[in-house]
Amino acid sequence: MLYLLQVNVGLILFYALYKLVCTRDTFFRSRRFILIVSLVLPFILPFIEVREWLESRDRMIMLTHFDYSAVLPEIVVGSEVAETGNRVFVLSEWIGYLYLAGVVALLVRLAVQAFSLYRLIVRMPEKEINGVCVKCLNDPSGPFSFFGWIFMNPAAVKEDEISEILTHEMAHVRQHHSVDVLLAEMVSICCWMNPFAWLLKREVRLNLEFLADRKVMEAGFATKSYQYHLLGLAYNHKYGLSNNFNFSHLKQRIIMMNKKKSNAAGHIKYALFVLPAFALLVAGNISCSQGASEKQDAKEETVAPDSVAAPTDGVAKDEVFMVAEQMPEFPGGMKELLKFLQNNLKYPENAMKNNVQGRVIVQFVVEKDGTLTEFKVARSVDPDLDAEALRVLQIMPKWKPGMQRGKIVRVKFTVPVSFKLQ
Repeated sequence: MLYLLQVNVGLILFYALYKLVCTRDTFFRSRRFILIVSLVLPFILPFIEVREWLESRDRMIMLTHFDYSAVLPEIVVGSEVAETGNRVFVLSEWIGYLYLAGVVALLVRLAVQAFSLYRLIVRMPEKEINGVCVKCLNDPSGPFSFFGWIFMNPAAVKEDEISEILTHEMAHVRQHHSVDVLLAEMVSICCWMNPFAWLLKREVRLNLEFLADRKVMEAGFATKSYQYHLLGLAYNHKYGLSNNFNFSHLKQRIIMMNKKKSNAAGHIKYALFVLPAFALLVAGNISCSQGASEKQDAKEETVAPDSVAAPTDGVAKDEVFMVAEQMPEFPGGMKELLKFLQNNLKYPENAMKNNVQGRVIVQFVVEKDGTLTEFKVARSVDPDLDAEALRVLQIMPKWKPGMQRGKIVRVKFTVPVSFKLQ
């Protein structure tokens, strides 16, 4: 779910930058590149482990030190809260099912559209018109193209419009616009709950029409005549994956056809487009990954480490690291650690009677064999709460040990355990 969140935030960011930077000029080829980047990069950037790379740089260890303490949720006494937590968990499950149902429904729709086009390709007779092979339709839908095929009903098109239509559709075919359409379609399916994914898909298709319209203008056809032909065509288009001649948003297309060609020097803004987007997304991914392992209330207090192991080319035999390239891990990960603590932590009766609550912070060392040693209460709240936090942490199974420069090392770990009365 975190990955999907990062992807959707990336799509929103890229769409906003595209609208801000790219929609006032006539650099349609550059726009096409930016739109493809906007569709692809949000899916790639979450996999770039910037934090690990930064922390592996010896001189930057101190500058890039993030809090690796496992911040656990507050332990709350009372059945009402437990039921609320269960309801939240069930709700999140249903949201997941809803998302998957939407993806499946849209994939089925995509398959139906693809099959409809396949039937047209197989069944429709082919005819050469003005040197171009055309699949001849029987109904008034079209004209449109899909990859290398152009579909048109010659009987429904005026003689003086045929050359314009074929030039337009051949631009789609030769520039492989169907690849962009399919890419945008897949992104909108994966992120169907995000309206910005659909807006990006709309921008992709609109820009492809700008490119095809430009080819018609460059071929020497009269601009006004072509625009009147576009306005006069009113086909019912029912093949969603294709590039169709009378695509909607005709007003925007006509405005772009009449717009003065942008100065070539304006291309520099496209060179600067990806850099801020990449930086913002990386920063956002770091924040998301950090926030996934921390609760907001952990910001209220800070545990000062005893010392931070100085970066060295080697690893000392008994050196204890506060930061390692690969931090220790509870068997099964953070989810299993939370489950273990929830199943084993008990609110001490004396603390309940005396209305004592707060956060106990415990430190321990994960040895090279995964055993836990050197338990210490770094922040005490109450003897009973301290003792309970220590008791549960001391009965934990062996952890997966930490790694530094490919070697197993001893790592100090900090765990804040919060006790809160209902």
